[in-house]
Amino acid sequence: MNVFIKSNIREIAEKEHTYFVQKHNAEVALTQAKRQCKLLMGKPETILGIAGVGAYKGASDAKPKARRNQALMAISRTALLSLFQ
Repeated sequence: MNVFIKSNIREIAEKEHTYFVQKHNAEVALTQAKRQCKLLMGKPETILGIAGVGAYKGASDAKPKARRNQALMAISRTALLSLFQ
């Protein structure tokens, strides 16, 4: 009976180890994804792309002033958030 208990305890320990390794890998992947998103949003070409889309929407809309203000707020918010990160 003692042999079965030792093998079960060893199995449980191996499964716990596997679980913690997978948990750690998931946390690392999440951290890397967040970092890549922050770096992407901080690039000047991304900010200019957002400004270009906003300008296009502002030029092709019936209410250009409201769209322009919305685009400027989006650009400024993105720029400020990229500065503070």
